[in-house]
Amino acid sequence: MKILLLALLLAAPAGAAELSLTLKSAEESALAVSNQYRAAELSAGAAEASAAAAGALLHPRFTLEGSLRYAHVVPEIAMPAALGGAKPLGDNWNYSVGPAAYWTFFDGGALRSGRDAARRTAAARRAEAEHVRRQTVLKARNAYFQLQLALERVYLIGENLQLSLAQLKDIALGAKAGTRSRLDEIRARQETLARRRDLVRARADLGAALREFAFLTGLEPPPGTALPSDARLAGRDLGGAQEADLFLRAEAYTEILGRLLPAAGAGPAKNLPSVEALDYAARAYSALSGGYKAERLPRLTLGARSSLDYPNGPNLYSFLQNSASLSLSLPLFEGGRSSEKRREQELNAAAASERRTEAALAAEKDFRKALDAYAALLAEQEINIEAVDDAVEAARLAYEAYKAGGGTWLEVESANLKSLQAKTTTANANSEILIKLALLDSLTGSVK
Repeated sequence: MKILLLALLLAAPAGAAELSLTLKSAEESALAVSNQYRAAELSAGAAEASAAAAGALLHPRFTLEGSLRYAHVVPEIAMPAALGGAKPLGDNWNYSVGPAAYWTFFDGGALRSGRDAARRTAAARRAEAEHVRRQTVLKARNAYFQLQLALERVYLIGENLQLSLAQLKDIALGAKAGTRSRLDEIRARQETLARRRDLVRARADLGAALREFAFLTGLEPPPGTALPSDARLAGRDLGGAQEADLFLRAEAYTEILGRLLPAAGAGPAKNLPSVEALDYAARAYSALSGGYKAERLPRLTLGARSSLDYPNGPNLYSFLQNSASLSLSLPLFEGGRSSEKRREQELNAAAASERRTEAALAAEKDFRKALDAYAALLAEQEINIEAVDDAVEAARLAYEAYKAGGGTWLEVESANLKSLQAKTTTANANSEILIKLALLDSLTGSVK
């Protein structure tokens, strides 16, 4: 079943549609359509059912038993003729039917070890399912952040294109009035064309990001995915750029940042699902090892039965028979099977324990690495913000100087490009910060 990601289809200019996407709904939809996550959940459910079945073996078993047998020859006992001659010792037809109960009250702990192993295996499967859930959420988040970044690039280029169009208009009027050169007009038009080309490429990249996002979340976007646009650009004059049939809207960077920011202050989790799964697997192997050890001990089973039997020896009538039993089983020779199976499980337990240690160390390394990268991005972003402010101011001053006759158009063009680059660099850093925070969140045990 596919979930629509809180997608709101609204009326937009020229009959286009607007699609609003939220991070929370993206996570929920990714989980709903993930075959890997559903398979992990089913596997965990199967393991839990197996554990319940293994535990049932520790309790008495009640059954209804019955048998029917036909004997062609009925043995006889020779009797004197005065006593009636030979007497049959039964009947051709024999039956017995009634309830029975059996209970293995001592087996050295073999059944209990089997139950413990099944329970720990179920716990391992459940931890694996949680690990898959976290990875699915992380992939959905990364796809959303990439989509958000692609949207921001489209918006920034669109704004820069509007600025270029306004400046081109001023220069064209100046060229007609003779206050601006024809060369400046051509260069201004070239810059505008370059921004229009950049906008087409950015919209194509946005469409590709939307396709990837849709694949992970099961979203079926409306027509217009090839060249969608940012909803903030709807209705704006972009100098004859191809009209968009689909406008996208994402959550603001600051809203998502507030949700993920606590992950940067938390330490790495000690009970990550990937580590827990291996820990439970090691303990399951240890329990199986104990079970094989117990197989070499005696097994005592109590039985009780109440039945209706026929015939009663030579008396051809049904009768009630109550019985109790105690059976003993002690293996004497099995070619070393139990010992070797026990050794196999002990080695499996040791191997799982080693993998658990490796997984814990790797998770610790990934957390520290992501935390360091996050700190570096924050430091870089402080510089980026200052650079944006300076670049915007420089672009404004360069154009004012050009209009006043104190600068060249190449200086204006360079300043405009640097302003766009500074804003794009800041947007890239914002996206990387969110990606690192999402990774930290998946490693702290707090991801929901």
